[in-house]
Amino acid sequence: MKRVNLILVILIAIFAFSNVSNAQKIKKTTKLKQTYFTISPTAGLIFPVGNFANLFKSGYSLGLDLGYRVNKEVGFYGKFGYSGMNSKTDGIASGRYLEFSAGPRYYMTNPKLSSTLFLEGGVGAYMFGQDAYTNAAGETVLKLSDTKVGVNAGIGANLALSNSIDILLKTKYHNVFADGGSHSFITAIGGFEFKIR
Repeated sequence: MKRVNLILVILIAIFAFSNVSNAQKIKKTTKLKQTYFTISPTAGLIFPVGNFANLFKSGYSLGLDLGYRVNKEVGFYGKFGYSGMNSKTDGIASGRYLEFSAGPRYYMTNPKLSSTLFLEGGVGAYMFGQDAYTNAAGETVLKLSDTKVGVNAGIGANLALSNSIDILLKTKYHNVFADGGSHSFITAIGGFEFKIR
């Protein structure tokens, strides 16, 4: 939980600093369209939590966010993500998640600032994979590929660099409904958001 709080504090601090430094730099010489598409390549970290943290270490997360901004406050996103985690037990194969999710995004805007905070939530398919391995008893565990439904929610920020490019930062909690209990993890990612107007 301390890790999540630290991530949120860093995110808010970066957001506040960016607003002070960028608010004067970006001049709106023409009225920009409020409706537009976005594409954001991202990279970051994954932190297993709860029972899932007993099995896997923190790892990496890569992805691609696609977005549609309906107006100043409302948007939608789609996410394609890949995360990898090493096992905490020697000899057991690493795990990986492939995520396909989508949902709404609500922006908290200020007319005097170019950067924004946002909240988002979603639902989607999470495919867990693990290569075959031999356990301590000498038994072969077969390759695993299992797809389950999951939900996610989190907070993020768009730090304005120009009228067409932002820095995207966000942290999210994911809960995947797996057999025998859910798998939970937190992702903290960043990337560049390109606006297609």
